Amino acid sequence: MICLIALIVFGILGIFSAKYRIIAKEALDCVFRRVTLRKCTSGLDKRLKAQITGNLMRKASKVGKFTYRYFEWISWFFTIIMIWSIVQSGIAVYNFVEYGNCNGKQSDEFCIFDPLGTGAKGHNETTGVCSVTGAPPNLPLTKPEIGLSPSIGNSSSNIIIVEFGCYTCPYTRQAEPEMIKLRQNYASQALFVFKHFPILTHNYSYESAIAAECARSQGKFWEYHDALFSSTTVFNEQTFDSIAQNLSLNMTEFTRCYTNQETKSLVDADIEEGRKSGLYGTPTVFVNNDSLVGPKPYGDYTKLIKKNK
Repeated sequence: MICLIALIVFGILGIFSAKYRIIAKEALDCVFRRVTLRKCTSGLDKRLKAQITGNLMRKASKVGKFTYRYFEWISWFFTIIMIWSIVQSGIAVYNFVEYGNCNGKQSDEFCIFDPLGTGAKGHNETTGVCSVTGAPPNLPLTKPEIGLSPSIGNSSSNIIIVEFGCYTCPYTRQAEPEMIKLRQNYASQALFVFKHFPILTHNYSYESAIAAECARSQGKFWEYHDALFSSTTVFNEQTFDSIAQNLSLNMTEFTRCYTNQETKSLVDADIEEGRKSGLYGTPTVFVNNDSLVGPKPYGDYTKLIKKNK
């Protein structure tokens, strides 16, 4: 199957030089004939065999003779290796695009496509935060208590991931796809907690947290939470009602809860917890005692999870 190797090699070279396209075309015909159990009539396989083994014999006669004798088997060996490499490269590219690391969704090992470890969808430096007015940045952060905040995952796990976020903060929204992947991939290994930390200078940031907690009172917090982050519209009361209706919430209860701000104490408790922890912006994610501020690539979170196992 030397013609298959020739097809790929000369096909690539043919992109840059017309003279190689003729050989690539000849190799394609040869491969097609071999696949259909016919002989290669162009003689390309024989010419390649003669050229390769001839060069080897001039440099090392024994190696050349051995290669000539077992040329077909050697060709198959390298063909299989080539196909395996292409498949593995394809898998690595998919993993890198999907999970930020070419070794898999829960891996933080070296990735050839990302030698600096920056991730497919972000980088290791803080890309930005929605700053809290008057909060001094870059001070040590303190692990928060879970309190009465909504949680999902393994409640008996020793790994507790707490996210402080704001539904109207573009950086919290940017980080949300990675948080969703974490909740999906580590559902049985960690407990995920969301704490509201609305940036009060943003329109409807506080109100969106109130609405999410009203949905929680009907057992639909995470569904409402995800819908808020996936919504591309400017938030207002109509947005909150529309999401509630789509989730089949009891609208009479939801409207009463939102209008009377019945969940205000829960949101305020989260805000106070954030202040105690030293929060200076959203999103801020704690993995036990470790913290990450701003949107981060998936691998940054998994490194801390593995560290705390």
